[in-house]
Amino acid sequence: PSHIVNLKRRKDSFDRKKRSLTKSVEDLENEIGDDSDNNSKYGVDGELYFLRDTCHKLESGKYEYEVCVFGKATQRDIGQSSGGTHLGSWEKVDVDEHGRRTLKWGKGTKCWNGPVRSAEVEVTCGAETKVLTADEPETCRYVFTMESPIGCDER
Repeated sequence: PSHIVNLKRRKDSFDRKKRSLTKSVEDLENEIGDDSDNNSKYGVDGELYFLRDTCHKLESGKYEYEVCVFGKATQRDIGQSSGGTHLGSWEKVDVDEHGRRTLKWGKGTKCWNGPVRSAEVEVTCGAETKVLTADEPETCRYVFTMESPIGCDER
């Protein structure tokens, strides 16, 4: 009987460790943000982890644009430190067949008599992460180019 008692204690100990490890795995999966396509919120190869919680600004014309990875995209008058026009909230990163990445924000403030604002950033290869250009090719659709090391591993 003492042998069986010891085996039951060992089993209980392993069960506790198993529950703890299962919880740790679940916590890590939540942090990574795996979705059904086996693609994490940090991108196919985890490349966006490098840019998490970063914001990048560009002055263009009379505006300053700011895009925040996993946050929001904003347009402000130059010199304005807060507020501004909400161009959108982070949605996703698309990767085309050549490995080029496009960061996307959507559901921004509705334009007067037009669509809701949206923004996308086309990423090219560069040693530093910085926004290079801003354009509004269609009403309330903003397109930026950014260079970053995450753009250097095209397939």
